[in-house]
Amino acid sequence: MLGSPYIALAEESALDSGKGARFEAEWKTLPALDEDYEVVQLTTSKELDNKMYLDVQPYVPSLDSVVFMSKRDDGHENLYLMSLDNGKFVQLTDSDDIDGDHANVSPKTEEAFFVEDRTFTKVSLRAPYAEKKIRTVPDKYDVKGIVALTSDGKTIASSLYDEDENRSSLVTIDVKTGELDTVKKVDGNVDHVLINPVYGDTLLYHVYGENQIGLVDIGSKKKTLLTDSNDHGVHPFWQANGRDAAFAQRKQGDTPEQVVTYNIRKEQFFSYDIKEYSNHFAMNPAQTIIEGDGGDDTPYIFYYYIKPGTNKVDTVKMFKHRSSSDSESVHPHAAFINDTDLIFNSDADGKGNGNVYLLREK
Repeated sequence: MLGSPYIALAEESALDSGKGARFEAEWKTLPALDEDYEVVQLTTSKELDNKMYLDVQPYVPSLDSVVFMSKRDDGHENLYLMSLDNGKFVQLTDSDDIDGDHANVSPKTEEAFFVEDRTFTKVSLRAPYAEKKIRTVPDKYDVKGIVALTSDGKTIASSLYDEDENRSSLVTIDVKTGELDTVKKVDGNVDHVLINPVYGDTLLYHVYGENQIGLVDIGSKKKTLLTDSNDHGVHPFWQANGRDAAFAQRKQGDTPEQVVTYNIRKEQFFSYDIKEYSNHFAMNPAQTIIEGDGGDDTPYIFYYYIKPGTNKVDTVKMFKHRSSSDSESVHPHAAFINDTDLIFNSDADGKGNGNVYLLREK
């Protein structure tokens, strides 16, 4: 259940747009390709809706709700909160300049985090949806990637890119005080940086163009490259246990597409062979399923079931999402909300605008 803050709003508010506006469910139930699953189309707006970027897990268990981004309010990106109990949703922000695609969610603190006009900001997921500005960065920097968070919602990590210097500052920001600490400066455009969600002690990053994946220990500032100069590493993510960093390694010669993991405590690599190409990957908390989203020729949600004790997988097509790689905003960018169910973006309705979908076990 979403809880009393939403119910009170539904009874007292007649707003049809802006912060606090409420909306009825738009759900449509669709068949999955696996008969043990079904797909629920959560949004049906003619404007762009998405669950934010690849690394964002938008589900908040305490509210049984998901946060999503939509441009349904005059074409501006704003954040919304939807109950998975009844599909009703409420508008959390009312702005012309939010980078909603790269917002993030802290289930622990029941808050969403976003950047608005170079200012890191948070908004409560409970009425009256109060906002607080955390830190503004200088004009010379471009804020790259998502607002990465530790699981306790106390620390932000980000990449601040200086185009003139072609250099990125990997930083952490204390949510309570706004204090910013530069952990490491890295040559090139670091377009993704993710903080270890469990321990908060390590940054995982990707350098755009060079397709290199690296780690930085926040305490010692030590940098460790996980890829060689001839490797093609993309789309890093942390596994739920906080011990393993992961990324996609593109096919090279006789070596197939792989999902590579690196245990930051044991300093050991492990890789899973993926015969069917996918652009992005995710892994469920139990580490039994790898999800992939195929490519332009195979626009499917795949579940790669890991064969116990091996680096091999069994591949199952779950749903035809039809999303193109042309627009990042409608990439599937899937995230597991538990060990079986997946939230993702899709163009399956054929309108090309993108909506939010939930693949769930029956």
